[in-house]
Amino acid sequence: MATETLPQQTKETVHFINDSGNAVDEALTGLTEHNPYLSYSPTHKIVYRSDLATFRNDHVTTIGCAGGGHEPMFGGFVGRNFLSAYVSGVVFASPTARQMFEAIKLCQPLSGKSKGTMMVVGNYTGDILNAGLAITRATAAGYNVQFVPVGDDVAVGRKKGGKVGRRGLSGHLIALKCACALAQRGETLERVAEVMKYVAGNVGTIGVAFDRVALPNGILTELQTLPPDTIELGMGAHGEPGLQQISPTPSPFDLTKRMISLLTNTSDTDRAFIPFSNDRSDDNEVVLLLNSLGSTSDEVLARFAELGIEELEGQGFKVDRLTLGPLVTSLKMSGFGFTLWRLPGKNGGEALSREGALELWDSPVEVVAWRQ
Repeated sequence: MATETLPQQTKETVHFINDSGNAVDEALTGLTEHNPYLSYSPTHKIVYRSDLATFRNDHVTTIGCAGGGHEPMFGGFVGRNFLSAYVSGVVFASPTARQMFEAIKLCQPLSGKSKGTMMVVGNYTGDILNAGLAITRATAAGYNVQFVPVGDDVAVGRKKGGKVGRRGLSGHLIALKCACALAQRGETLERVAEVMKYVAGNVGTIGVAFDRVALPNGILTELQTLPPDTIELGMGAHGEPGLQQISPTPSPFDLTKRMISLLTNTSDTDRAFIPFSNDRSDDNEVVLLLNSLGSTSDEVLARFAELGIEELEGQGFKVDRLTLGPLVTSLKMSGFGFTLWRLPGKNGGEALSREGALELWDSPVEVVAWRQ
């Protein structure tokens, strides 16, 4: 099986948009017009829960920030028991520091009495820099903000990631599902941020692309394609180079086995990010999420889900919960990812108990895109 990087080919692809400069704004306008529990501030591209004016008075608020093109993240996860607001940049670009600052102001009451705000971004340079600028300005203005960047991509090992760290993929959503449920219950900002960081530290993601992604610069755009009979393991959410190109295309069984191993192999010191114990005696229960990168159908995801569960059970794990669907996409890229959450050990001593973690996961939400 070859693993070298092969020459790129191109083809045309179609994007049904009116104007590339307005594509994100039009999408967010449509999202909120058809959902009465969502509101939209077009000036700064902020989607927020319609009851925010009252909710923010006695609850911690949560903000997700990301570039457009990854829908439904995060706009599809704004609402009860999930995010308070989402700030969108243009396609594949971070929202500006000004946008983020405006979202912080929107999420904290005018009276100045607030339980605070948690801001979450993926671990990308632009998002980190702009969030830092926004939070510095907000703190100087008297706002209480905690910042949590998330990096869960195991394709980027410790040697390659260095001080920059791993890319953020769909691990955001698992951690946010728990932290936002706590915020809805009235917990403190410190506790909400603690759980966000704890869950994110027990999550890993590995993706595979069957093709690349093209920016919607017009109705017809050029798409760089993978060579025939080739897939790319670990390709980034913006088309960044992956761990390797593989040709010929492996069987679904063999591909699943390889991907799950990248998440669970504790002997791989470069990529053993999920802190499983070596003998699985205490922490053998997990939550599995399968994410479509845009054009991979539920039918395909379901087949890989069954293979993933089979492989995990063969390694001694028990899959307590499963969800799948288009959650964090890359426009209409063909591919999918496995995200695995190590549930708290049964012996306790962690930021959450296993029962408490599953209770937060099972909390019903009122959002557009989550599949309970």
